[in-house]
Amino acid sequence: MVFRKILLWALVIGMFLNFFLIGALATYPDKDITFFVHVSPGGTTDLTARTVAKHMEKKLGVNIVLKYLPGAGGSIAYTALALSPPDGYTMGTTNTMSFVTNEINTEGLAYTLKDSFTPIAQVVFDPSGCVVPADSPFKTLDDLIKAAKENPGTISWGGTMLGGAHHIHALILEREAGIKLNYIPFDGLSEIKTAILGGHIDVGASGMSGWTELINEGKLRSLAFAGINRIDAIPDVPTYTELGYAVQTGSNRGYSVASGTPKERVDLLTNTIKEVLESPEFLAEAEKLGIAHTLDYLSGADYYAYLLKLQGNMREFLKKSD
Repeated sequence: MVFRKILLWALVIGMFLNFFLIGALATYPDKDITFFVHVSPGGTTDLTARTVAKHMEKKLGVNIVLKYLPGAGGSIAYTALALSPPDGYTMGTTNTMSFVTNEINTEGLAYTLKDSFTPIAQVVFDPSGCVVPADSPFKTLDDLIKAAKENPGTISWGGTMLGGAHHIHALILEREAGIKLNYIPFDGLSEIKTAILGGHIDVGASGMSGWTELINEGKLRSLAFAGINRIDAIPDVPTYTELGYAVQTGSNRGYSVASGTPKERVDLLTNTIKEVLESPEFLAEAEKLGIAHTLDYLSGADYYAYLLKLQGNMREFLKKSD
């Protein structure tokens, strides 16, 4: 008799907890979502995040508040995201290459890609490109390579954080062309633009979507970019492959939450982003902003698998570059 009472109460409590959990998940989200951005405002990572967040707000019915945490090669924002409550109310930008290389290059980080994050989705792949001022003596990539061979380590190449996509871009080009560059890291595209337009660096590197307008305005000239095919908006800019150099890299821009976030909430965020990227309203705005050609959706699971594979490849590449 006692056992039956215990069993009955256990069933009642279990049903109550199950009902409570289902109800809690069903009401998600019911408050603001914080969105960490690992670079300074003004670049294409920021622009894309703000645009996606605006359209997500309409579908989720809550505010998504961007919080900028640049510095330390992205590790400040990545650490904050990894240590945030795994409840779906904090998400963050997680871009290659920094997201996969920081733990390879830096000891003592409070996170690992494999164990600390649950990717939600990839939204963009933006091939890395290099630009010079319009009055630069480097008219072609061959001009740049020739000068770099004659004066190793003197040509300044500005890009994002060490271990980021544009640093890897420079390292691959160094290996392919047999040259040595002077890499200067910045916290975001806006700072690189200021430096290259002000003549403070010889070469600037970032995702091509960030350079397109300035190239078409005649303020900058792109020597090459690390994509597969030419870009319609700037058809005269060649790929490295066309010029005989095996340089293919760029920024895979996506979003993640802390590991342990309930699957139902992860799935809701993933599906919401997919719906946003497919919506005519978002696509029209992305076209006006010049980011439509970079959109490249991957589900959270596919993005996670890609990141882990890329991290293994980068571990071997950086080991050989030591």
